[in-house]
Amino acid sequence: MKYGIITIGSQGDIDPFIALGKRLQSRGHQVRIAALGRFEEYIRKEGFEYAPLAGDATEVIRLLIGEPVSPFQYFRNLSALLNPIKDEFLSDIVSACEGMDALLYSLIGAVAWHVADKLDIPCFRVFFFPADPTGEFPAMTAPALPLGPLYNRFTFACGDFLWTHSTRKLLNGWRKGLGLSPIHPFSFPYRSLHGKPVPTLYAYSPFVSPKPPEWDGNRYLTGYWVSDSESDRKPDKTLVDFLKAGNKPVYIGFGSMVGGSFKHILDTVLESLRITKQRAILSSGWGSLQEGHLPEYVHQVGFIPHEWLFQHVKAVIHHGGSGTTAAGLRAGVPTIVVPFGGDQLYWGKRVYQLGVGPKPILRKKLNTQRLSGAILEAIGNREVIANAKHLGRKLQAEDGVGNAVKIIEHRTEFYNG
Repeated sequence: MKYGIITIGSQGDIDPFIALGKRLQSRGHQVRIAALGRFEEYIRKEGFEYAPLAGDATEVIRLLIGEPVSPFQYFRNLSALLNPIKDEFLSDIVSACEGMDALLYSLIGAVAWHVADKLDIPCFRVFFFPADPTGEFPAMTAPALPLGPLYNRFTFACGDFLWTHSTRKLLNGWRKGLGLSPIHPFSFPYRSLHGKPVPTLYAYSPFVSPKPPEWDGNRYLTGYWVSDSESDRKPDKTLVDFLKAGNKPVYIGFGSMVGGSFKHILDTVLESLRITKQRAILSSGWGSLQEGHLPEYVHQVGFIPHEWLFQHVKAVIHHGGSGTTAAGLRAGVPTIVVPFGGDQLYWGKRVYQLGVGPKPILRKKLNTQRLSGAILEAIGNREVIANAKHLGRKLQAEDGVGNAVKIIEHRTEFYNG
């Protein structure tokens, strides 16, 4: 089978599909990955056919993830991103999907659903956070208000309406050109296709976020998607020497987040480390840092696979992206989340509710007192440490990629049958 993957966003939106793609390839399938241009070299180096998509990854992160926004602002930002490049982007989507037997797409890559409609091929929604209606919690971009299940379900209904409203304005002309009927107001067609439900793969663990009772059998919680070979990549000698030079450090990194004052965040981080007397590994992925300005107890790194690195730290401090959260929890170490936007606050709350880390600290409320207190709790609370180890063992035993591949193969055969 030929599987096309359409994923738009940060590194965390690419890596799970790399893991999935490699397993599909090992079973004899062909895989093409469509993503924004900054990831072309990485995707090709990992052994995949690459399909280009117009757009700027930095702007996607800044407008849709980097800062908390209301649902209305989110869709205004989405339109602002797509409008200037709409024709090129939509042409790229069609090209990326042509010749494929089935499609898999992330949230922002959902425009591929329309091409599956045109080509009459099966597709799969792939999400890294809960995105279907439930009474247990509100939609990710909605205010978390203590108004109960009715309010929570209403937020998802509002999100469905806003998504349809935005996509109708942007895509109905394009759909007409493809020979497709227009999307009608007050509809939300994206959960079915050609009279069949679109299977949804949630690439996270039910141990971390259980399946809501309202979700039917077309929604699968597979477990996290982690590359089989990621732990084989070796770090450079300077990092190994730093790890050997003293007690286990903490890890600090905020992924691809681009919002806010990085100088303020860096100053807060360094002062908190001084107060708590902790060594640290500081990821440079979230800002322009100069190692010469860092104290000797802080070591800066570029891209290091989290699956390897987190085995060598005592706690992880990060933005709460699904991928980094997964890596920290799988490593069995306490987690401190400083959410910037999107689904990150949800994962920060889950970390706290599971007892594997302190309460999340909103980026706008981050200060030395809060961060240093969270560090001391994470590394000094025996219950938190024990809970993290216990959860890590359960997550390590899962094979999320294997579960996903079995579902994909079965549902593709079912569709074609």
